[in-house]
Amino acid sequence: MNLLHATVLAAVLASPALAQETPPAAKGSATAGAAGQDVFWAETWPKALESAKKMRNGRILVLLGEPDCGDCQRMEALILPSTSFYSFMRDKVPVRLDWREGDGKMLAERFGVPNVPAWLVVTPDLVVSGFQSGVINQQGWFETFTATERSWGAYLKMLADEQADPSNSEVVFAVAQETFKRRGDSLAEPRFTRLSKDARTPPALKDQSLAYLATIQLDSNRPNEAAKTLDTLLATSKDPKLLERAELSRAEVEIALGRKDVAAKKLEEFRAKHPASPLAKDAEELLKRLGGSL
Repeated sequence: MNLLHATVLAAVLASPALAQETPPAAKGSATAGAAGQDVFWAETWPKALESAKKMRNGRILVLLGEPDCGDCQRMEALILPSTSFYSFMRDKVPVRLDWREGDGKMLAERFGVPNVPAWLVVTPDLVVSGFQSGVINQQGWFETFTATERSWGAYLKMLADEQADPSNSEVVFAVAQETFKRRGDSLAEPRFTRLSKDARTPPALKDQSLAYLATIQLDSNRPNEAAKTLDTLLATSKDPKLLERAELSRAEVEIALGRKDVAAKKLEEFRAKHPASPLAKDAEELLKRLGGSL
């Protein structure tokens, strides 16, 4: 995951409810009850995917933890018996995965999960709709996911607006950008590609679409494609800030291609050309990394 993708993902997944363990709140907590135990649990990640695909707008709630994780067990005992948990799961399939191996490790690495217990809500296409990690009280858990469900509803509204007016470049760009932030690269990429090639797309949106495309290509280990996209952006954009970012990303592409000498030259040129740029520190950091093991 490159620096841009890591930054936007952190912003999307950041949860105000992340905190150290605190006693369950006396007021506002979900009511515990037997109904919460009636949720169907998938045995594996593939089975969770299969079940979610059969549901209308189905999603998957992934519980990432470890078999010997005491905090994970305490969180489950706090959340799972709740009738509110049963209601929350109406359009979701839950599955427990070990974040140290197999599909659990794949998901933890893909989404940069910092610690366990962690709770991740994704579509079968791996678009993120909710996330939180660490120990939290019951009220905080439900408040966090209530907020992410509202945000998800707004995203679904954006998708409906796009479907109603697919020629509206501003709507398409907004959907592509939000999908990218939710790590749905495979769904965002064709939208950005279409916008970057459509003569009707406003120049500013076309430039930004090219920048996002380069990020996706670099993040998916396609540096040659990223180089072509960035070269197009550098040749057509009039946005000084975007051009600076593109120049720096072009050096990252050379690093990905294993051409450290070319990357170092581009970084030195960037520092000389933009000494007062806010990105100068990033260029300096990349140069330092080139001096060691990258």
